[in-house]
Amino acid sequence: MTPVDSWQRFLVPVSLDRVSLEAVHVAGAVAKPRRGTLHLLHVIEVGRSLPLNIELEHESRRAQQVIERARLAAADAGCSNVRTAVVQAREAGPAILEEARTHHIDVIVLGLPPFQGEDRPFAIGPTAEFLLRHAPCEVWLIRRPMRDISRGGHEGP
Repeated sequence: MTPVDSWQRFLVPVSLDRVSLEAVHVAGAVAKPRRGTLHLLHVIEVGRSLPLNIELEHESRRAQQVIERARLAAADAGCSNVRTAVVQAREAGPAILEEARTHHIDVIVLGLPPFQGEDRPFAIGPTAEFLLRHAPCEVWLIRRPMRDISRGGHEGP
């Protein structure tokens, strides 16, 4: 495990939801004074019925929009050392893990999906669970406060 004071490389998986942009802000705020690097990653999940290397035009265009929004969020956080990537994979968790290993990431900062209801108030989702079990680095989870969600807060663009 890398000592806290030497964290330099932060990986933030991004999507269209607001909490992934909040994760970019958190990672950017920590990376900025360290002159660290922010790696923004969008994973296009490809269904098992399709070839993994299929060209998905609509998803690719949307992925570029997601990356651009995340890049702007990083700039708002004052982080200028930003790298981006879009990958296609069957599942997001293993793709994020591969990116973390390839770039020797110190911290993965993941925005969690919104509150899922009274029956599963602490569900974190399969991607977060996978990363917590397998990541070779720190994993930070970001979720909007329960009070925001219970007041009708909405996740989305």
